[in-house]
Amino acid sequence: MKNIIKTHILMGMTFVAMLISSCDNDSLDEININPNDPEIVPTNTIFNSATKEFMDFSRSAFNSGRLTLNWVEYWGQNSYADEDRYLYRETSSESIYTNSYRVATDLKSIIELNLDEETRELAAAVGDNDNQIAAARIMLSYLFHQLTNTFGDVPYYSFGSDDEDFQALQIDNVLSPVLADQEKIYRDILNELRQAADMLDESKPVFTSGDNIYNGDASKWKKFANSLILRVATYLMEVDPSTASSAIDTALADGVFTSNDDNAVQQYETADVNAAPWWNAFIGRTDFAVAAPFIDILKGNAGTFPMDPRLFEMAAPIGASIESIQENSYGRSENPDDYIGVPYAYQNVNSLPFTTYSFASSKVIRPDFGEVLMEYAEVAFLISEYQGFSQEAYEAGVRASMEKWGAPQNLVDNYMANLPPASEANVLTQKYIALYMQSHQAWAEYRRTGFPDFLFLPNQTYTLPSIQAGFAGESSYTFIAGVDIDDLPKRLRYPVSLQTLNSANRAAAVSKLSNGDTLDSPLFWDLD
Repeated sequence: MKNIIKTHILMGMTFVAMLISSCDNDSLDEININPNDPEIVPTNTIFNSATKEFMDFSRSAFNSGRLTLNWVEYWGQNSYADEDRYLYRETSSESIYTNSYRVATDLKSIIELNLDEETRELAAAVGDNDNQIAAARIMLSYLFHQLTNTFGDVPYYSFGSDDEDFQALQIDNVLSPVLADQEKIYRDILNELRQAADMLDESKPVFTSGDNIYNGDASKWKKFANSLILRVATYLMEVDPSTASSAIDTALADGVFTSNDDNAVQQYETADVNAAPWWNAFIGRTDFAVAAPFIDILKGNAGTFPMDPRLFEMAAPIGASIESIQENSYGRSENPDDYIGVPYAYQNVNSLPFTTYSFASSKVIRPDFGEVLMEYAEVAFLISEYQGFSQEAYEAGVRASMEKWGAPQNLVDNYMANLPPASEANVLTQKYIALYMQSHQAWAEYRRTGFPDFLFLPNQTYTLPSIQAGFAGESSYTFIAGVDIDDLPKRLRYPVSLQTLNSANRAAAVSKLSNGDTLDSPLFWDLD
């Protein structure tokens, strides 16, 4: 493997074909050689870059903050309410789609470098070959699971399958890949995760450096793979309970997360250049605040739960300025009255001063905020659901989430003593709270389950708190969606670019959607 070209692959990239047809092989070789760059990038460097890039774009202000973080009503915008009302920007759809394939290309290159006889020895210098392949397969599974949950059928790559419909990332052979069936993708992701978990040698490092999720710990990566199997298989439970149950049983036997020490977290640094995406989103801007529906849940004003001590960890009191939050200098308050959410999807939201609602806390708006890929609390809730909504796993999930957020022990104990018993509604609502800041997954959970069942939905009316009503000049408002739906969107529309770059395969995928390429076409597991 003489040259490794990091190609920014977009589906249906006709430019590549034009380039190949207009140049002979010798001239292409000369073009592809950069004397100032190393001929082969170390696999740990590629992995470091890929995981950071994936979390950077998927958790960014546009691809999360003006999309799913708002739609599941963790946050709301305080200047523009269009995205809150589901009028999202085409650039977000395009970014999620194209950037996912760029990162997937990097992860695939790690597999190839560890397999190629000319490069596997160099790869082994920074970790174990098989473990690196396994970690790349796990991250690819995570990426494609999120991608297919966003759009439905998508071009898909599999290391372990030769299915002719899995055509993504084959730029040398396929310029217009098939959009693989989502249910088929799900089944293959389960196979990929199972094989990756079995492939890991826990006595050897994955990477000696460059792994900002688990610092090269193969045993942690194995638990992550098994825990992801629980997540993915649960979506198949109503479609194919036999396959789902078998996958879950094997994963549980092999070992899943058992505490917050196992959480999969992309680590960031205090320097702005390597800071978390949410820290960068608030540099010179104040676009987002914690949404009123979420604050109301935490205050015990919605649902069946008492006042939640995570409120004081997830949000800042209304008197805290953005500057004081960034400096972590505001006064802590455990008075629920000091927390008010920004009204969600309120078209006159810019009439409200910052002092009338709560921004996120300093635990979130900080440069080294760790972006969670998956945590123990979610695993506990998945186990509770699998066991018929068991009380023990339910309580473990609630307690783990509170401990992760650093809630004071006396408040945690009081909350647990008054925790309503396990039920479908209670377990899944607690899961929603625990997924705070993991909005893509929370959006998928809502579509799968319909919980929490007291989000603020189109055509409903919200009564403004008196402090906000005085500035707004009205006591209430109605949520008027920007599109003709009465619930949260069920998917994103395919990027407009696919109509040109991969039109026939896009059309074939759209033909299988019950309501066409719209926000209101449910995915295969969305059976309600």
